[in-house]
Amino acid sequence: MAYRRRDRKFESICDLASMRAGVAWRTANALMPGATNRELMRAARRILSACDGKDRSVKITPAQAQDIILPHFQCIEKSCPALCFWEPISRSLNMFFNEEE
Repeated sequence: MAYRRRDRKFESICDLASMRAGVAWRTANALMPGATNRELMRAARRILSACDGKDRSVKITPAQAQDIILPHFQCIEKSCPALCFWEPISRSLNMFFNEEE
């Protein structure tokens, strides 16, 4: 394939990208043999995005941690303000659910 740039590094990057796209397409085709081209393209894009190494895990915000924990939170003392630090709790929940086993 002819490129406008004459840089060999650019050509090797384009060749690798083309190879990855072909592998993703063939993988999607093998996994979904009766799918339409549109469905195969969508599956191939998902395969490529799953392999790019980016962290797409869902993070719990402090407000969400508060919504999860507060209904189950009680204090024995009636005048207790029940001081909680929601940011560390949300960080701990995220660390717990993202552990590799």
